[in-house]
Amino acid sequence: MKRDWDFIRKQLTDVEEENDLFADVPPEPKWQNQDWETYEKQLEEYRAIEGRICGHLELLVNDGYIDGLTIVRSVDGQFGYGLHSPRLTMAGHDLLDTMRSSTIWEKIKSTAKTKGIELTFDAIKALGAFALKSAFE
Repeated sequence: MKRDWDFIRKQLTDVEEENDLFADVPPEPKWQNQDWETYEKQLEEYRAIEGRICGHLELLVNDGYIDGLTIVRSVDGQFGYGLHSPRLTMAGHDLLDTMRSSTIWEKIKSTAKTKGIELTFDAIKALGAFALKSAFE
């Protein structure tokens, strides 16, 4: 999975707004007498969507940005999860506040690209402070 910062921004917003974090996961495909290749393709598409959603949430949980959510990855790569009133931690609120404004968020991304900086959690915070400062100049 490739980390997608715009998707992470959406997920943080969804947690804050108490939206269903798994609403975009389609139902798992069932075998219904279709040919094997069709079923396998449907299953692969399902697992890709599930992996993207759960994988990004897993990053946010493991780094302490979301609390009240457990993501479990099985040996065969399947995901399971447990919800316990998901909420942003203080660090999660700070990160989302840095990314919330579309203007500031676009400035962060363009500055990182121009300077050749990879976006990391720390880089976003630092570039957010820079973007905010330049917005007032």
